[in-house]
Amino acid sequence: MDLGLIAQQFQHLDWTAFLLAIAVGGAIGLERELHGRPAGVRTHMMVCLSATIAIQASQSVPTALGESVVGNLVFDPNRLAAGIVTGIGFLGAATVIRSGDIVRGITTGSCVWAVAVLGIVIGQQRYALALAGAVAMLAVLIGFDWIFRWVKPIVYRRLVIIGSGADLAAISSSLREVLTENKIRIQDIAGSIDPVAQTCEIDAFIRCRNLHQAPDLLAQVGALQGVAHVEWAQIAG
Repeated sequence: MDLGLIAQQFQHLDWTAFLLAIAVGGAIGLERELHGRPAGVRTHMMVCLSATIAIQASQSVPTALGESVVGNLVFDPNRLAAGIVTGIGFLGAATVIRSGDIVRGITTGSCVWAVAVLGIVIGQQRYALALAGAVAMLAVLIGFDWIFRWVKPIVYRRLVIIGSGADLAAISSSLREVLTENKIRIQDIAGSIDPVAQTCEIDAFIRCRNLHQAPDLLAQVGALQGVAHVEWAQIAG
């Protein structure tokens, strides 16, 4: 082991890039951790820092090997960068969780991918671009999170009604009136009748704005004549 060579290599390390990678990765990771996401500060730091190290290694290896070897080597930092961005996808995919029709973790997955890109840019010593990119990403994460709290997305739900009688048509007609009054659209409706037990069941697949209207709507539907049980549920994915 040539200690002199190691000491020389230490002198040529870009410590600014390392510190900047830790800083921008940590800043974005902190925003995710404050939202209770599994990929937090340390994960984002590691992704950004490792991408920076990989890019710096691709640029420094030919020089370290000497002129006699460089002619036989082809190092393409752009190809390495593409490999980093592609390979980091598995980590981003691991943060995505689906429960029914609710999907969580897509933003965190994109953040993991984004800090890898920032690491590549830092490794190329384009510090201004990395800082501008980090600021823009934080602006999107923090600013638009506040804005979208006022946005009520469209959701799809399953409304299950069990009637105590066998008059499926009457209950179905009353249900349509209640849903129309609440500006809820029926996507599809199905039903069944049990003549022996004198019960009927209606499955209504509905489309509505996410206004947390389940309690009021259940009370209205439950008060309809002939309704014994009503349930509001997510549509299983």
